[in-house]
Amino acid sequence: MKRVAICIPSTDMVHADFAMSLAAMAYRASGFTQGGQSFEAVPIALINTKGSLVANNRNRLVKEARELGVDYILFLDSDMVLHPDTLRRLLSHDKDIVGGTYIQREEPHRLLGKTVGGQLLHDAMSQQQVDGAGLMEVGALPGGCLLVRLSVFDDGPTLPFQTPAHLESGAEPWIEGEDYFFCRWARNAGHQVWLDWSVSFHLRHIGQAHNAIPAVQVQPEESNVIVH
Repeated sequence: MKRVAICIPSTDMVHADFAMSLAAMAYRASGFTQGGQSFEAVPIALINTKGSLVANNRNRLVKEARELGVDYILFLDSDMVLHPDTLRRLLSHDKDIVGGTYIQREEPHRLLGKTVGGQLLHDAMSQQQVDGAGLMEVGALPGGCLLVRLSVFDDGPTLPFQTPAHLESGAEPWIEGEDYFFCRWARNAGHQVWLDWSVSFHLRHIGQAHNAIPAVQVQPEESNVIVH
């Protein structure tokens, strides 16, 4: 029986839509019968670490999951909305690292992740048809919905999530995200990273919209007209 720690890094609050989708997924994990077929319960534990540095939060989550003796960690960001069957589907693949991707919250809303060759998924998958029922090996995935077999962390550094700065000659310096860093060292250690498109198409990344009175400017320095 596969034991899973659902690990949620956050600040002081989480989104209501995330909380409701998490509750629905946890309910499905408790075991159910559908179409005459019974699904056994998946033992789960919920772990939350709060702080402003997501890399620190993720490292603390790994430590606490180890202490619980689980088999898998499902990382979920608190600004995601997911399908109730997400955990069961990811577990069914029996992979070391498998998850979903999604678009970034800010414009231009690029698809996150990298191919095995290092190309951004947003560029590589543009106008491409994908197998919604299958898996695709990738180079990196974002950490918002990522299932990892706990033994993967035995092969890595003490802090598996880091945000290193890259200073390349003649290039603009850049900082690597902690989730991409994790995927990179895991692949270097011999693990594959898999993308589930079906899970991905159900993921929603909660953003923030600024709503204002709809108006058109009549005179640049004087007045506006309200429009509906």
